[in-house]
Amino acid sequence: MTRPLGLGIVGLHHQHARWYHPLWSHLDAYRPIAVAEADEAFLAEEKAFFGLQTTTDYHALLKRDDIDVVILWLPHSRMPQAVADAAAAGKHVIVEKPCCADVAGAEAIVETARRHPKIKISSPYCWRTHPVTAEIRKAVDAGLLGTITAMEGRLNAGGAWRYVRDKQLWMLEAGEGGGPMWNLGVHWIDYFRWMTGREVVRVSGVVNGPVGDPPRRIEDNAQALLTFDGGATAILDISYSLPASYPGARDIAVTLRGTRGDAVWAPAWEGVTDELLLVSEHESVPQADRCRRLRIDSRAIPGYCGHMAWAWLNDFADAVRKDRPPLVSVNDILQAVRVADAFYRSVRSGKAEPVEG
Repeated sequence: MTRPLGLGIVGLHHQHARWYHPLWSHLDAYRPIAVAEADEAFLAEEKAFFGLQTTTDYHALLKRDDIDVVILWLPHSRMPQAVADAAAAGKHVIVEKPCCADVAGAEAIVETARRHPKIKISSPYCWRTHPVTAEIRKAVDAGLLGTITAMEGRLNAGGAWRYVRDKQLWMLEAGEGGGPMWNLGVHWIDYFRWMTGREVVRVSGVVNGPVGDPPRRIEDNAQALLTFDGGATAILDISYSLPASYPGARDIAVTLRGTRGDAVWAPAWEGVTDELLLVSEHESVPQADRCRRLRIDSRAIPGYCGHMAWAWLNDFADAVRKDRPPLVSVNDILQAVRVADAFYRSVRSGKAEPVEG
């Protein structure tokens, strides 16, 4: 039997460190070993929850021979240096999206990957591994939607108060890339790039807020219009302004429209059964099947993002073991950040901005 990959956790002042934790007991490919957090008092508070060996210096964690993979949950601005340190120590790296606080940080991660070609570096854009995504991708690849011409993505989460509750105050700073388009919008930016195989070339953006407490330097709501090479467009609606009573504390939706059909999905943040509306007028589709509502079940796996995070993490472990490229490349990381950067430049300039690079 292949031994599990030793896992080191770096950074606890991030919601996902706790939210992901139940996943590890369902992932035979990993064995969590140690956690590093520079805040000694907070580390002491969290030690019983994680039940792992602890250190206040992540460099000490990186020196351990029993750790093969590290997962980084640090402030965005500190991610690129931690990636470089981990790769130099021979550790494969899972770096939480968006992986950096600016484009230069993403470029630094790409450079680290170039200097360490045997090290796998990736980010959990795990909507790619949702079971519904497999059905949408199959329809797109078979030409059932025709040419994709328009897309919509909505990802509205709870208010910024969550970052006070979870002791992640750095997320309230614009300089840390804490705004919803930078922190959450990159999910759908990545998804639409990957689904279409096209790059975003121009972005228009508007924001509003912040309104009310807590004091912060980030927007509440962000809307973007993306233009892709080839002419397709996408609308993104990303926010932290969802009421606390909203079911599942998430309002999420994704639509792809093509010349031959549509795919419409409102992900089930609660429960494990999703419904995908798939419409196709492709000549290969019988008349009776041209409008289908597919019920698709995920595995009931506890932990943040459940089945899709579990699938993404398993895929990363497989990439490490087989020395193959991970599902999400460092170029994917860079391209998503470049689009988000163009969005914020558009907000400042009041006009559409090109995606640079």
